Amino acid sequence: MKKIIFLLAGIIGLGAAFGQSNKVVTAFNLMKPEYMELDKAKQAIDEASVHPKTAGEAKTWYYRGQVYYKIYQSKKENFKNLDPNPLKQAYLSFSKAYDLDKSKRFEKELLFELTRTGADFFNKGSNEYEHKNFVQAVESFETVIAIGQLPYIHQLDTGAFFNAALAADEAGLNDKAIEYYNKSVELNYGGPAVFHYLALIYMQKGDSTAALKTYNAGIQKYPNKSGDLYIDLINYYLSKKDMSNAFTYVEKALSIDSLNASLWQVYGRALEDKDRDKALTAYKKMISVDSTNFNGYYNVGAVYYNMGVEANDKANAIPLSDETGYKAALAVADGYFKQALPYFESAYKLNQVDAELLAGLKQIYYRFKDNDKLNEVQKRIDALK
Repeated sequence: MKKIIFLLAGIIGLGAAFGQSNKVVTAFNLMKPEYMELDKAKQAIDEASVHPKTAGEAKTWYYRGQVYYKIYQSKKENFKNLDPNPLKQAYLSFSKAYDLDKSKRFEKELLFELTRTGADFFNKGSNEYEHKNFVQAVESFETVIAIGQLPYIHQLDTGAFFNAALAADEAGLNDKAIEYYNKSVELNYGGPAVFHYLALIYMQKGDSTAALKTYNAGIQKYPNKSGDLYIDLINYYLSKKDMSNAFTYVEKALSIDSLNASLWQVYGRALEDKDRDKALTAYKKMISVDSTNFNGYYNVGAVYYNMGVEANDKANAIPLSDETGYKAALAVADGYFKQALPYFESAYKLNQVDAELLAGLKQIYYRFKDNDKLNEVQKRIDALK
């Protein structure tokens, strides 16, 4: 009896092994185009992947990866919702299959599947980033990195590090963003923008020393493409009212990028309080560099307008007994307002909703009794309320 029981137990055990092997085959068949029953295929392969008889077989995990990859690809809602992250399950399955495939039976297929899965994770991360799902995007790009770091893949995806940094930055994961930005610097990927974003994080953390070091490292690495980094530095020194350093960096920046309208704007801003004529020259340079630059026209008009306001205040301070002097002073103020007007009107053609511009135009049209244009501007102002 003992021998029979032992034999029966052996038969039962063998039958269980066959049963689990059949589930692997069943899963494979159910995901064929003529059936495409992915819910049943998933159930079968999941059972096989945890059963002691088939959990250690490369084929089980290879087919499991295929099932989950097809779930990821599916457009049908009832299949798409079978797993919260089927692409990740596909990656983990293919990776485990490769580790179990000692005979290299599926090596070629698994290398293809893992490479394709990495590309899909890159696209998935990009889509998540576009839809502002930044935490998920970080995970997707990190998976691209992980796949590339597998010893049998060994592909360094430089773009994945940079994108992971951007997503982590947007997600507020500062330490992780710093790590990936620094890796991008190491990989020479991302150009001056990497230094810009990295320095901004340091500034947010209150570490201006690290930020300034980062800006200067970017300028040193990209001496002919550092216009935006110079602007960052200039704005920093302007915020500290350190005009000496601000001017130094403006002049350095303009020496390599004289066609950068933003640089001319910063230069004009730095000059405006000490030398209006030079500021006007800088702002007019903005217009010559970019004839569609709203700020260029507005800034020139604003300088003339402010000079007109100051001249008008001086006129109003003249004693009533000095009518000749008063009229002369008013004429000076009018001259400045007339110089401001064409620049304001050019700015208005480019932007008809800027509140400060509309206020300035309103005052000039009122001063010169141009009622038609005054009414038009007033309607714009009313529409913004």
